[in-house]
Parts: sequence; C-alpha cells; structure tokens
Amino acid sequence: MLLKECFAVSAQLSSDFAELSSDSLQAVKTCYASLSEAFRNTFPKKPEEEDPFADFLDLWSDPGFPEFDADLIIQGDPEARTQFAFISGHEVDVPALASLIQKVCKSALPFGFQWAEVADKDIAGAFGGGYYVVTDTEIFGGSTRWLMAETLQTARAGAT
Repeated sequence: MLLKECFAVSAQLSSDFAELSSDSLQAVKTCYASLSEAFRNTFPKKPEEEDPFADFLDLWSDPGFPEFDADLIIQGDPEARTQFAFISGHEVDVPALASLIQKVCKSALPFGFQWAEVADKDIAGAFGGGYYVVTDTEIFGGSTRWLMAETLQTARAGAT
C-alpha cells in the first residue's frame, strides 16, 4: 500500500540519506528507482532537480527533516478494498500528513481529521489541537491556537 511505502521512505530518507554528498546521490537515485510504480507516479522526479525525491520532500515545510514522527497502523480487509489508517505519535508533523493524504489517499477525499496536543505538565500553550479537511485541491484548517487567533482578530476588527 502506498501510504505504508511513504512512511517507510520517510524513515529511510531521515536516516540513510540525511546528508547528501555527490557519492550518495547515486544511492538516492537507486533507492528511488527501486520503489513502486505507484510511488514514482505519485511523486515523479522533477526535471529541474537532481534529487529524485524532491516532489516527495515538498510534503514538509522543512524538507531537510522529512519525518512524519508518527506510527501508522492499517486495519481492514485488503480484499474488500476497505482499510482504515490509524496514525498516532508524539510531535507528529500534522500539516505534512494532511499533504500526504491529499496526494496518496485520493479515494478517501474529501477527508477530515482532528488531532490533540497534550503535555505531561500544566504549561501555558501546551494543550490544544486542531483539524484539517482535505480535498483534492485544497487543505483547510489548522491548530485551535491559530483558529482562535484568527477569530479574535476578526472579532476585534468588527468591534472597532
């Protein structure tokens, strides 16, 4: 399944190819060529880029850290083509996951998910969460902190 492959590629890029040298670029190209046709079609090599993973790395706001920081569990009946993905972890890159879902889970779109931020101690700003709604063309949502700030700004503008 493509979603699993993307998680595996993320882990491999984060560990095996963290520092690219001219010698390792060939290894990166070999790795890319060994991936499934579905992966290569979803994340094609950009003609202007040496790194064949450039399109895949665009999922992250910082392509230097291509980590979802999440665990993926897939359940369901693959023969019936009904499967459910459970993604969890600490310090998960939620925007990257939303972008990944948009690229590789097209049959599930439009799709929405929520997440929670929690902490072991009472620390100001350490709790929250948010949501994303992912369509084929757009990703809406964000953290509750950002949504609250936007709402407050709109309320203050309306009060003047």
